[in-house]
Amino acid sequence: SRRRRRFFERWRVDCPRARDRLLRSGAPATLQHGAARTSGRDADAALRVAECVQCFITAMDALKLDQRAVDEVQPLIADLAAALDRAMPNRCPDGRAALLKWLERLHGMRAAEELDEPAARQLSFDLDSAYSEFHRALSASAAAAGS
Repeated sequence: SRRRRRFFERWRVDCPRARDRLLRSGAPATLQHGAARTSGRDADAALRVAECVQCFITAMDALKLDQRAVDEVQPLIADLAAALDRAMPNRCPDGRAALLKWLERLHGMRAAEELDEPAARQLSFDLDSAYSEFHRALSASAAAAGS
């Protein structure tokens, strides 16, 4: 306990609640308050969902930052399609179909070519629509698991 106090003093840690918990019980709040424990299967599913969300955000942000070259956009869309298949197999048919359509289109272009403004806007719209479908499927899945 004295060693922990010295640690807080030495490093000038200004976290009074964390300090009290650590000095009194020696355990973080997540253990004290009974944080939800997940099974390995639940943790894997959560990881796949997080990966898919990350891919959606990355692809959408790339377009907002005016990245339009095929060699910039195609890998992002391919990663997103793969992540969506892992996270929600057969649960987002419209979004998956839109992503596959874009992959086909991008595959037919040369790496140095760029999407024009209308195509970039359409891809952005399709990504937003796919993300909405993904979110609805995720919400439906959570509701089904809760009942």
